[in-house]
Amino acid sequence: MIYEQDRTENLDACIKCSACTAMCPVAAVNPLFPGPKVLGPDAERFRLEGLQIGAALLNYCSKCRTCEITCPSGVKITEMITRAQENAKLSGSGKNLQSNIRDYLFGRAEYLGKLATILPGLTNTLLRTPLFRQVLEQALGISSEAPLPTYRKKFNPFGEGHKNRKQVVYFPGCFVTYNDPPTGHAITKVLEHNGYEVIVPPFHCCSTPLEGNGYVREAKETAKKNLALMNPYIRAGVPLITGCTSCGTALKEYAGLDVSASELQAYDLFEFLWALHEQSEFRTDFKEVQVSLGYHSSCHLKAQGIGTPSVRLLRLIPGVRVTDLDQGCCGLSGSYGFKKEKYDTAMQIGNPVFERVRHGVANDEFQSVITECGGCQVQIRHGSGTETFHPVWVLMQAYGLE
Repeated sequence: MIYEQDRTENLDACIKCSACTAMCPVAAVNPLFPGPKVLGPDAERFRLEGLQIGAALLNYCSKCRTCEITCPSGVKITEMITRAQENAKLSGSGKNLQSNIRDYLFGRAEYLGKLATILPGLTNTLLRTPLFRQVLEQALGISSEAPLPTYRKKFNPFGEGHKNRKQVVYFPGCFVTYNDPPTGHAITKVLEHNGYEVIVPPFHCCSTPLEGNGYVREAKETAKKNLALMNPYIRAGVPLITGCTSCGTALKEYAGLDVSASELQAYDLFEFLWALHEQSEFRTDFKEVQVSLGYHSSCHLKAQGIGTPSVRLLRLIPGVRVTDLDQGCCGLSGSYGFKKEKYDTAMQIGNPVFERVRHGVANDEFQSVITECGGCQVQIRHGSGTETFHPVWVLMQAYGLE
């Protein structure tokens, strides 16, 4: 989430080491992309004087936040680029009408999901039809080769629950709500199995798609709507849990939006479960699960700075073997890899991940891949042809839950 801050102070923290550009996945595969240092701190000096620099190139930033993870000085490089992208959009520079319409739609993943799940079977049939995909490519610049996710009947959290003294609030996010409801139910059941009543208010999108497509002001407004729903639970000290790493990154930054959010306790699902384990409150009544898995850590999980709690937790289960792939970004970055002009770049970024997965499967190192990010699941499945799913399903099997 992007918030106002002292832009000059943020800018002057840059020491010109270029570590951000050296680690940037886009700069590594696209020679026309000058990198985060140039488009961030360097160009920001001109933007502070009212000059718009590199407007068209801003849109090639995938918002993966690798630059911010890498920066030794904590410079908010993605914030600079996103704010500049929004200003370019508002001034009409740097994009054409087609891409503006497409980004407007991609930014509103919640509304696309609501529309697509009215008749999910029809939606999926259309999205699998080559002619329709060609129409989308020509009309909106949505790549006909990109792995658009399957839609399902909307996630309905009601009727799950167990009334317990302990409570958590669950933020499902758009991918679970519209594309992968079974994972939402699995997360709910795992939390209930550990003694929690799971509360699911009617949340809106976390705002990451809006921010990623250059709609910063609307992202803030959406965040405020979610905070209004969260406030009673924040005041009561109820933890907020999400199983989506992009949502998790956004929710943890809500605390900078207003005073009411300063006490927000937001956790990644496995971060929360690992904390329970450290307090001897996590249930380990596991059945043996004989499975070998490759694990992909998403960029937005790395941005949270919490390590890989799902790997640590799953290794507690008898028979489970997990290999950390450690091959960088998968390339999709939200809706970035769905865009016609960025599809090849996204696939090149993800190629080390795809090759590592194919090699691991071919050599019986592991049979399938787990990752918390729904977008990463879609992209890795597309690029490697390997089954990819959320790690909560391993816990479901170990607990013997249906």
